[in-house]
Amino acid sequence: MGEVLSLIRAPAIAFFGGFLVVGGWIWAPQISSYLPGFSSGVSSAGSGGSWFADSNRLGRPETAPVVRTCIFRVIDLGSDARKIEPSAGYFILKAGSLSATVTSQFGKPNARAENQSAFMAGKWGELAGCIYAQDDRELCDPDSRAAMVEATTKFFAFAKQAQASNPPISAGDARVLENIGDRLLNALKNHRRYGTLAPSDFGAFVPSEITRVMREETQTRDICKR
Repeated sequence: MGEVLSLIRAPAIAFFGGFLVVGGWIWAPQISSYLPGFSSGVSSAGSGGSWFADSNRLGRPETAPVVRTCIFRVIDLGSDARKIEPSAGYFILKAGSLSATVTSQFGKPNARAENQSAFMAGKWGELAGCIYAQDDRELCDPDSRAAMVEATTKFFAFAKQAQASNPPISAGDARVLENIGDRLLNALKNHRRYGTLAPSDFGAFVPSEITRVMREETQTRDICKR
């Protein structure tokens, strides 16, 4: 967690904190209901990267048991966390992702875009790490599997976005993202072998790191079969 916190910069916090202060967590369930495609994902960092994925294996990440366990470890709302649903917290994280993607793709090259990309990579990496730390069989749940897919995809997409930013991220932040990525890739390899994850779970548009693991590793058992 200390590594993730080192990625935090004022511009990213300004957006994230501002969204919370104005009551984004109150609006989240209402807004989400008008955006049915918001959780489905496409190929950018601001989405889940899950188009054409196997719909029989994937559920809704915002309702996943692992999200209920992990989301408020990633988004610190203090005492307000008792008042809101984990799905609303997940929506806040996704709203931050959309802002960072828009800033990176359509804004002028500046430190703010770099900071937001690195910040969101850290947050998604923290969520993915928490998800992978749960009992392996918990990830057989379709909603939890969807959350695992989305968090992993978003981390690598935002990390690549941050590393390609202009001006570049600091060497220290680059090492932090690399360390997080290494840990997630090791977890990803395990779950590919366990059968928890399959190439079809990630669909057609995913970061190359994930594609390589899905191609090079093979399933050796199926822990989801009782």
